[in-house]
Amino acid sequence: MSSFSIANHKIDPTRGGTGLKPDGSVDDNDRAEIGPTDVAFAEWAALGLTTPNLERMRGTRLDRIVQQLRQRDYAGVLCFDPLNIRYASDSSNMHIWTMHNPSRAVFIAADGHVVLWDFHRCSHLSTHLPLINEIRDGGAGFYYFVAGDEEQAIAEGFAAQIDELLRRAGASNRRLAIDKIEIPGLRALDKLGIEVCNGMQMMEHARAIKGIDEINAMRCSLATCEIAVAKMRERLRPGIAETELWSVLHAENIARGGEWIETRILTSGPRTNP
Repeated sequence: MSSFSIANHKIDPTRGGTGLKPDGSVDDNDRAEIGPTDVAFAEWAALGLTTPNLERMRGTRLDRIVQQLRQRDYAGVLCFDPLNIRYASDSSNMHIWTMHNPSRAVFIAADGHVVLWDFHRCSHLSTHLPLINEIRDGGAGFYYFVAGDEEQAIAEGFAAQIDELLRRAGASNRRLAIDKIEIPGLRALDKLGIEVCNGMQMMEHARAIKGIDEINAMRCSLATCEIAVAKMRERLRPGIAETELWSVLHAENIARGGEWIETRILTSGPRTNP
């Protein structure tokens, strides 16, 4: 063993934390989890904001999905969109990358059973999440860049797993909602006689109604954005490059546990469109 070898895993999901963070999650530094930092929690407390309760928010979101599934008589929903995966399971891993390299998926049955397919060797990132009943390693990536000429075979293997889950969850119900899927996967499901329905529409309707914890989360998120914009104002001076000023927003967002900023909207001078 070289001097650079690691004998013990630094992330041990079997070790429990001893306290709770303000959002109700376990205060355990021995776990890989994306979420608000101590900086954000302190600022929200100073502003008198109520932090969302994660356990309750997760349960509310799963209930919303199950309600939609039963209302539409779907046996389950299969999500590849990272935002839908996060909504359904609170699992987050390489969101931007998987938006254009679909390698993760989550299945939610009409009875609330949740199965997550994560990227290879990434299952430890979600073992702490209480609503996920199963985590399966790999198998959901059958796009050409990763699968190459094996994309059809991998897609058929994945479809067989979905078929098994549908038979377990819905008996004779073969109606499956999907938000988005690569062509080989769609064709593999068609071969098995699975009726593919509009999962994006269903998920949008599930997400349309917000619970109190989601409202509190949005208030906290807005406050964090306002704090970061104030930091930008402090750095604003004649001659500063827009890119340099824009980087402040990113830095302050990440320092508080933010993951990414989707759009780039910052202009100044005569090119500004009010």
